[in-house]
Amino acid sequence: MSLDSTILANDSFFGRELSVILENFPENTSADVEWRVDNPRIAEVTTAGIVWPKGAGITYVYAKLLNGKGEAKCKIIVTDGNDYKFRLVLTDKGKSDFSIGSPETFLSRKAIERRLKRNIPIDETDLPISRQYLKAITEIGGTIVAQSKWLNTVTVTLQDQFLIDKYKALPFVKEVILVYVGKRKQNSNTSKYVDRPQAGNYTDPGTSIDYGSAGLNISTVKGEVLHQQGFKGAGIDIAVIDAGFLQLKNNPAFDNIHIKGAKSFVYENDDPYSIDTHGVWVTSCMAVNKPGTYVGTAPEANYWLLRTEDGNTEFPVEEDYWTSAIEFADSAGVDLVNSSLSYSDGYSYLTKRYTANDMDGKTALASKAANMAFKKGIFIVNCAGNERKWVGTPADSPAVLTIGSTNPNGSASGFTSWGMTADGRIKPDVMAMGGYTSVINTSGTAENRSGTSYSSPIMCGLVACLWQAYPKLTNHDLMEIIRKSADRASNPELPFGYGIADMKKAMELAKIKASF
Repeated sequence: MSLDSTILANDSFFGRELSVILENFPENTSADVEWRVDNPRIAEVTTAGIVWPKGAGITYVYAKLLNGKGEAKCKIIVTDGNDYKFRLVLTDKGKSDFSIGSPETFLSRKAIERRLKRNIPIDETDLPISRQYLKAITEIGGTIVAQSKWLNTVTVTLQDQFLIDKYKALPFVKEVILVYVGKRKQNSNTSKYVDRPQAGNYTDPGTSIDYGSAGLNISTVKGEVLHQQGFKGAGIDIAVIDAGFLQLKNNPAFDNIHIKGAKSFVYENDDPYSIDTHGVWVTSCMAVNKPGTYVGTAPEANYWLLRTEDGNTEFPVEEDYWTSAIEFADSAGVDLVNSSLSYSDGYSYLTKRYTANDMDGKTALASKAANMAFKKGIFIVNCAGNERKWVGTPADSPAVLTIGSTNPNGSASGFTSWGMTADGRIKPDVMAMGGYTSVINTSGTAENRSGTSYSSPIMCGLVACLWQAYPKLTNHDLMEIIRKSADRASNPELPFGYGIADMKKAMELAKIKASF
């Protein structure tokens, strides 16, 4: 009996069936075969003789007749054109190169001011990961693409997946988790992105605003009441964590908003303005200030635009990018974060997918990061998702105001996600209009779109205005007030949660709370 050699490509995700050639085989003898492989890290073989590539290298597959009358081997050569990303979970951060007594070396002035204003201590979680740890990781090979000082993780990209053995051998590495695998990308000749802030240059529309096509976005939650009293988000910094902001700075509808900075956390593309229109639609709901045409919910706020999504794939590494982005937002002194992103069971089949049991507000990486950001004084608003089922991460976090979607008539949108978290909390928290929402497109004109991606920034902008009106309130206070303002607060129910938010009532509750 014999087997031919074969070559498999690990980046094609296809196996190959081997066949056994029997010569001079006696009649009435069993031809059943037992298959085995020398090195299962390079290839695996099924009971049917199908070989699947696992990692680059050479190994042998053996076919043995169960009657013991013969055995053959096949040389398997596996090539690998993949890139891999692994999350290294550390035991600790090591000896820091920074000191809590000198926070100005690792936090911005505004971040320090926010901590002092909210009586939030600067502690060990704020210190960056040890340079010695990072040096030891990079010396093994690969490139660091993300890291979290809050969660003690470092994410690396590499071509040789077997380097994980060396990472695991580091005394400070507790666990190594695959978070991305994809065909190797060619090196780009695109010049490195250089960020240039944009100063706001808007004219105050006064207290009687012509919202243009955005009127219904705001009136369904009575947001105009805040604007009528002069609160339009001035002095509040909002970070928008999203999929990309294609040509936003060249969009005439955004030419007068204040952009403090923009950054892409996606390793393969460092330009936040080069790809994806989703962030344009989302940001418009808050930031655009064109009276008579379109006015968002926080037209006088300051914005950070942070890209964390790789639109070509759906892998857990996006949570690593999301975590890096919200830590960056904290270090920059941001007050609020809008995240119109959600991660549930949509990850690639190559990696573990979440189930509803994982959505307990403390298991998923993004939820852990959101919990830490809330402890640092940031208010986080996140979409519920558009899957008509349990909410994903980070929306499952108790530290996140999760927003579902209604239609203009107040009914729940058919797509909005909802459910009880694994630990028994109701989500979404509140609702705003996400069905047939008016947004600004890449041409600078208004169009209608639907999704909780838009109900989320509508609410985020109005929370910014409320915080401007009552700056002594904490993010805990705001969370309680927004929930209590909603029309089902006395009897929360699915799919509405606490109900449709009411910013007029929220102002009344905030005034009472601030008086204590």
